[in-house]
Amino acid sequence: MMKQLLRYSLVTALLLPGVWVRGSVLTAPGLREVRPQVQEEPPRPRKFEEFGDVNCEDEMARLDSLAVQLQNSPAVKGLMIFYGGRRFRGQLPKRGEAAARAARIQTYLIQRRSIPKHQFRIIDGGYAEEWHVEIWLVPPGPIMPSPQPTISADQIKFRKGKPNPRDYRCEI
Repeated sequence: MMKQLLRYSLVTALLLPGVWVRGSVLTAPGLREVRPQVQEEPPRPRKFEEFGDVNCEDEMARLDSLAVQLQNSPAVKGLMIFYGGRRFRGQLPKRGEAAARAARIQTYLIQRRSIPKHQFRIIDGGYAEEWHVEIWLVPPGPIMPSPQPTISADQIKFRKGKPNPRDYRCEI
């Protein structure tokens, strides 16, 4: 910013004979104020929450807090990036287990907390050491957070069987 201002100041001082007034230049013809064009950076996404394998009550409390944020700021979108882990509750994971847990979160927000579907999105982030979720608040604009997996899928060993979505429900 300072470099830009300095460069602008030097150029205008050389090209336009003017008078300096508190960092601005007043040009001689018409004495209008000239200010450098400052391009604002678009708002960036903010990580709202990150959690791993927590109990249902703790998870719902965190999601309730997210729901309040989304309801108070309808232009902001919620983004959840979930990561499968090498182990889940001391065992090898089943294929699709991380997605089944993430679906539980989406169901809770949409059905129980009345968050519109268009305001919340889920992304499969790949794999990390432990199953965990990152929740982001994304303001309108082109910048979206991207997943940061730490383990490639071929390094994960799975146990046999498919996950049963009923195993991941939280009883209220």
